[in-house]
Amino acid sequence: MDTLPISPRLATWRRRTDIPLLLIAVGSLPLLLLEIIANRLSDGDQKFLTGVNVAVFVAFAVDYVVEISVTHKRTTYVRTQWASLLIVISQFLALLPALGFLGILRGARALRIIGTLSRVIGIGAASKEQGRKFFKEKAASVAFGMAGFTLITSAVAFTIAEDVGDGRRINSFFDALWWSAATITTVGYGDIYPVTAAGRIIAVFTMLVGISTLAVVTARIAQFLISADKSN
Repeated sequence: MDTLPISPRLATWRRRTDIPLLLIAVGSLPLLLLEIIANRLSDGDQKFLTGVNVAVFVAFAVDYVVEISVTHKRTTYVRTQWASLLIVISQFLALLPALGFLGILRGARALRIIGTLSRVIGIGAASKEQGRKFFKEKAASVAFGMAGFTLITSAVAFTIAEDVGDGRRINSFFDALWWSAATITTVGYGDIYPVTAAGRIIAVFTMLVGISTLAVVTARIAQFLISADKSN
């Protein structure tokens, strides 16, 4: 089985782009669910979704072109990094109006998440220790990342579960995003609120994630202060 030799330039590029591309892939996945109710979305929401899909395609396409240009063995790269090429092709095809029914192909972005995680924290029994070390050292960053993912996912779920759309009780996905932000920070202005059972369950889950994130960050701050005090 071919193994791709990692050139210094490729390693440098991946160090700079792995996390941003991981965030793009993870953050954009929940938005795909909005296409289920595309007919209910406002024009602004639909333009936003199109813009996100175009931006994701451009990001992955640029990454693929740069990686293949800085690797020493391009033929080996094409053979071993087939998932990256699949992602680029699938995102492009899904953008074509005539092939709109292939929107499900956008789910191929998940392959990027798996590939990046395998490099960043490791996947498999041999990398368990590496993964534990990563989550221990980056606990606050992981907590914020989970909160951000929940913010977007909750807004999407709220949009689907509640009466959201032009002329409806809640006008747009951006209103749902505002509700999600107010809920996860436990502010709860009350101008937008769930009335369905599913919406209330989503609200409870969102609040729990917000409280948990605050607890993790508070614990890290306390740990830092205690360590600083001991060192003095």
